[in-house]
Amino acid sequence: MNRILLSIISISLLAACNSVPKTELHAVENVKGKAVYGDSIENANIIQITALSTAMKDEKKMDMKIRGKVEEVCKKKGCWIIMKLNDGQEMRVTFKDYKIFLPKDVLGREVILDGFAYRDTTTVEMLQHYAKDGGKSEKEIADIVDPKVELAFEAKGVAVLN
Repeated sequence: MNRILLSIISISLLAACNSVPKTELHAVENVKGKAVYGDSIENANIIQITALSTAMKDEKKMDMKIRGKVEEVCKKKGCWIIMKLNDGQEMRVTFKDYKIFLPKDVLGREVILDGFAYRDTTTVEMLQHYAKDGGKSEKEIADIVDPKVELAFEAKGVAVLN
């Protein structure tokens, strides 16, 4: 009798240890836009670009997803965009491993970016290169004589919303 009881208890314990607890899974949908470039973007924890400076505080680099309007796009290849921060400053967005190129018609459209924001010092040479790619005049390019410390963003995924 004890053997039978011991066997039943052992089997019950084994069954309990091997069973998978039932948990409720919450699927996160990807952002759906008119077009998605690079990696897909989960539709969670997205902040407005106007909150970026506050979210960054004193951090040098921070993973995040931001939503905002494209103010400028590289006229050569679509290899970078400019967005405005809440203080009116511009933030350059580049793309991971130079693998994403946006169409030039994203100008003025709202996008969601997934990647990381960081503080960067852009050299005079690079600022002049960006100005040239942006279609600036020779005078405007020549007037760039100082490096610029600013917030920047590297995106691994872009969803164009409108």
